[in-house]
Amino acid sequence: MTPRLAWVELARATDVGRVRGHNEDRHLVRPPVIAVADGMGGAQAGEVAAGMAVTALDGLSATPRPGDLRRAVERANRDIRAAAAGNTGRAGMGTTMTACMLGDDDRLYVVHVGDSRAYLIRDGDLRRLTDDHSVVAELVRGGALTEEQADRHPQRNVITRALGASDKVSTDAFQVGVEPGDVVLLCTDGISAAIGDAGIRDVLAA
Repeated sequence: MTPRLAWVELARATDVGRVRGHNEDRHLVRPPVIAVADGMGGAQAGEVAAGMAVTALDGLSATPRPGDLRRAVERANRDIRAAAAGNTGRAGMGTTMTACMLGDDDRLYVVHVGDSRAYLIRDGDLRRLTDDHSVVAELVRGGALTEEQADRHPQRNVITRALGASDKVSTDAFQVGVEPGDVVLLCTDGISAAIGDAGIRDVLAA
């Protein structure tokens, strides 16, 4: 029997950056699940929402099934909505969520909402697995903007889907095959918007 694939090396990092006074990003590294969330909302509500999102995933069993990942994300959406209801300091809070798990069948299961991203690097080639749920991404997909124009667009940070935005969240859920030596990268737009796919490829190659 061929041994199943497993995460061999895991690394994580986050930084508040030079613009905001607090960090609204949260991440989870608990094999077989990894995830990243980027909160939004007034005061510190964004980091609350992002924290609730990763907490919902952290509550999964040690051997989750692929469908459990999507149900946990949907549960996080309900929890965030409930926490924001009646609390003016948390009104409108929400978060992106990009999560994946390595299944027993050597496939990577991904659940995604917002503009954080998942990438797969194989033999030096970078493949973006997720589609941004944002105003400019919709314009790019419709042919109204180029990728270069989108990078400079005044609405580049406006997302069209997020956990906490509505009672029912629309997620992208899919699976891809993985092979020995593959690298998976999850990141918020703090990375992708700053250096782009080409920059990410160069950093990983180095």
